Amino acid sequence: MHYRICQQAIWASLIISAILLTGCSGSDGSAGATGAAGPPGTAGPPGPPGPSSGNGVPVDSATSINIEVTSVSVPSGGGAPTVELRLSNDLTQGLFGLPAGDIRFVLSQLSPAPLSSGGSSEWQSYVTRNSAGIPNAQANTETATSGTFTDNADGTYSYTFAQALTAYPGGPVFDASKSHRLGIEIRGQAPNSSNGIFDFVPAGGVPTFTRDIVDNDTCNACHDVLEFHGGARTDVTYCVTCHNPSSIDGDTVNEAWGGKVDMKVMIHKIHNGASLANGYSVIGFGGALHDYSGVIFPQDVRNCSTCHDESDADTPDASNWRLVANRETCGSCHDDIDFANGGHPGNFTFTDDTQCLDCHGPDATINNGDARTAVAHEIPAALASEGFQYNIVDVSNTGVGETPVVRFSVTDPTNGDAPYDIQNDVVFTTCAGGASRLAIGIAWNTRDYANTDTGAAPGQPLSMNPLTACGGTSVAEGGGIFSVTSPIPVPASVSGSLAVTMDGHPAVDVNGVIERVAVTNAVAYAAVTDAAPVARRNAVAITKCADCHKSLSMHGNNRTDNPEVCVTCHNPNATDINRRAGNCAVEFGSDDVSIDMKYMIHALHGSEVSGQPYEVCGFGNAPHSFDFVYPGRLNNCEGCHVEGGYYPVDPANVLATTIDVGADLLSPTDDLVVSPNSSVCSACHSSDLAKQHMLQNGGDFAATKAADSALISSGVETCQLCHGPGRTADVKVVHGVGEFDFN
Repeated sequence: MHYRICQQAIWASLIISAILLTGCSGSDGSAGATGAAGPPGTAGPPGPPGPSSGNGVPVDSATSINIEVTSVSVPSGGGAPTVELRLSNDLTQGLFGLPAGDIRFVLSQLSPAPLSSGGSSEWQSYVTRNSAGIPNAQANTETATSGTFTDNADGTYSYTFAQALTAYPGGPVFDASKSHRLGIEIRGQAPNSSNGIFDFVPAGGVPTFTRDIVDNDTCNACHDVLEFHGGARTDVTYCVTCHNPSSIDGDTVNEAWGGKVDMKVMIHKIHNGASLANGYSVIGFGGALHDYSGVIFPQDVRNCSTCHDESDADTPDASNWRLVANRETCGSCHDDIDFANGGHPGNFTFTDDTQCLDCHGPDATINNGDARTAVAHEIPAALASEGFQYNIVDVSNTGVGETPVVRFSVTDPTNGDAPYDIQNDVVFTTCAGGASRLAIGIAWNTRDYANTDTGAAPGQPLSMNPLTACGGTSVAEGGGIFSVTSPIPVPASVSGSLAVTMDGHPAVDVNGVIERVAVTNAVAYAAVTDAAPVARRNAVAITKCADCHKSLSMHGNNRTDNPEVCVTCHNPNATDINRRAGNCAVEFGSDDVSIDMKYMIHALHGSEVSGQPYEVCGFGNAPHSFDFVYPGRLNNCEGCHVEGGYYPVDPANVLATTIDVGADLLSPTDDLVVSPNSSVCSACHSSDLAKQHMLQNGGDFAATKAADSALISSGVETCQLCHGPGRTADVKVVHGVGEFDFN
């Protein structure tokens, strides 16, 4: 499958290049240079295009279309609006020849919430359609064949709507003083186009009343390219012109949510689907059911600011999430509340929204202000975590045969970096049930962690417990600094550099409940035989993980926000063999699977494209099956990776991935392994054809590890020759990485 996709991408690139070369000459431009001679009896390839005359190029030559609306005029009294627009390609050349049937228009009016209701401001579309037999129930677009569409043959166009705004039966009551928004979509042409958003006031002047709450960049941080309804709708400001309170999906109107496809209702319900009492689904195009009842937001849903970014100049109304409160918005997540029949906490009944801000507004004082929306959505454990920082002060005695000593501290950044006494402070002495935990780890070597001769199998680092109250050992050295000493010397088998890690969780009383508070892990490097410490390569950026996960905390809040710590355990020698027992063995069988980071992360995020869920046994022999739909584009390598961090690795310097640890868990020499690049790529590209391609180019799916655990004993991967930077099948090119908007 991978090979086929790559070939299709290459051919598509060649075809697009040919189209661009053909279409870039102006309609009256000078002739291009003579092309190179072709084979005898054939025409040579075209020469470079001549300069454009400024009159434009055919619209079907463009790979992307920029829509610029220059004006919208509405006749007095709400007559049929006329739109003037220009289409251009990325070279700013005008694009002529667009068929009227390929362009659609939406026009909506923004109204403030009625003072008597306490609700939200609302967009409402003039153009509507019937939905499941309900007249004018759902907002709709108007295709340019409906009105008067004029192509000026230079990239500029005009469109006059089919009828006066006062004549659309499902539209709002026209008010020339209100803000209006025009949106446009183009279909049947280039795969990428803007939506030509144009805000205006028919009576004249700049709109002063706005409803700009969420920005495209915020959505694309997880979704890469947010596009729906066949790909033509990519702008959140366009979505709301149809997805507003007046728009109803008639097929689901009898469900608990009343068929609402209003943006504020729909988006909250979609992202919180698994937590809803009544679920959420929509009947889409062609009667297709879209059920979002199993959607799990990849972070705590109380993180309202993840989507509502008040620091973004493009979203002046982002603060609405905490300044506006009403039943529609709040009930979209809190769908178990029956507002009309005393279902609100306190047995209150509400038939309008006029009193919501009395308790939930920014200045509310009821219950000491705890019911304010911003306060009610705080995450107490996350706030508590701000009071902790792990620090590795220094590492000594790390040569071969020496016994490493690690000096460290835990401090409070919110209190002038005051140190905690980990031997006496309650947050580190509440031991029951593992409430408090702190661990100092040592892993070797940083070329690629093998962790041989640590005594922890398979492939696990040393782990030391410094909490004396919880059965550990540490030495108080004064000033809040403590030290631990490795139980074993650095083995003769280790060279290069080693890593020291610090992870765990304090036990904090949060509103009367002991919480395991996540704290960002720390890592430091020390030389063994190197002249100076050499850090392990790091191909990903935690800030990119945070785009979707906010805070990435795993294993009971022990491992938090530091991939450099994760890879010390999730290394090429490690599998889940120690957890393949009990319920997990019953459900998944006894064969172990790799937990190598480079394989595992691709496998669990890419299960949709591979068609294979990633099934792994975790703590307590619990089975975990990852088969979710990744919210972004799997081929957007830089959604997770640092720039260039996705290219094939040198197989001489990166360990092969163990898929079966063999009989001797302490030694990797009897492991069954997959060569390193094949391990990564096959996590997504799992077809037989893709694997054959890897095998033909030096990959190995049944190799063994050499005695030093550094190399595979058979197979020499040559992936870099074709997939390296600038090569014929450059990973960046065949994955289309440059097409994405990075955040």
